[in-house]
Amino acid sequence: MLFKRKMLKALSKLSIGLGALLLMFSCSKDMENVNPSSDFNSTSADAAKVASTVSPVTISGLSTTDGKTWMFTVQKTVAGNVPNIGSLLLTLTGCDDQQIALSGANVVSASVTGSIVQALTPSYKEGNGSACDMSAVTGYLRLSDFQEKLTDGSVYTVQFTLSEAIQVKSATVWARISNACYSTSVAGPGCDVMDLCGEGQGYFHKAGSWNGNTVTLGGYTYTEAEALNMMTPNGNSAGGLKDSRAAFSQGATVLLNRQMGYISATAYAAELATIDAYLSTLNKMSTYTMDDMPTGNAAAKAAAGYIGDNIKCEDGE
Repeated sequence: MLFKRKMLKALSKLSIGLGALLLMFSCSKDMENVNPSSDFNSTSADAAKVASTVSPVTISGLSTTDGKTWMFTVQKTVAGNVPNIGSLLLTLTGCDDQQIALSGANVVSASVTGSIVQALTPSYKEGNGSACDMSAVTGYLRLSDFQEKLTDGSVYTVQFTLSEAIQVKSATVWARISNACYSTSVAGPGCDVMDLCGEGQGYFHKAGSWNGNTVTLGGYTYTEAEALNMMTPNGNSAGGLKDSRAAFSQGATVLLNRQMGYISATAYAAELATIDAYLSTLNKMSTYTMDDMPTGNAAAKAAAGYIGDNIKCEDGE
């Protein structure tokens, strides 16, 4: 009897030990099955990174009716709450593929229209530590302090007005939302919106009509004062124009029309190239007197005549 009790006690301990061992083995397998693999973790992290680059808003292309007042829309395009837009930052690219600098000198006003119309204060510097790092970007417009939150289906129209008409090929808009920054490239109306019709040379004979612009022809840069001394000596542009003077006057007319956005940035390209090539063989035009201005270049004379006949579409000049 004593032997049987010892055997039963030993078997009982063995059974408990085997049970514990099986339980541990089972738990170990279960833990192995539910523990994510390193591949799964990596894939999830990569997906999260991709998701963070997707903008929660859609920004439309730029539009304008006069080249001065420009508009684009902003609309929420993801489900769930989206914080207020902290700021919108904008750069413009012109028809020559160069950035059009925006500053207090040429930005007049800005606003956003949602359920209300809110005036915005244009600025040209993003705050320190912003999610949008603009340290390498100059000449951009910054709009901030939006009062309305983005809601499903709502469209917000952002509008800004410039002091002069321009042509825009494309734009880049950065949206700072919370601690993230989303960049979107959008199209402008392009460079074929305006035709060859602009202001004739007579328009630019008036003092102050150049709006502080200069022109570069034949490798020399001319101020308004220098040019008017040649174009309208004694306030009069009449009389037989020597070829160099006619070429300069019409070349300057094309350049000023381009700068002010009245004509395409490529309008009269062939004629301007002919004029520029001729003037590059001469000294700076302001060094000649009226009597000794060079003449005798038929190609430059023809180019100047073509510009004068076509640029002022209403009555010619």
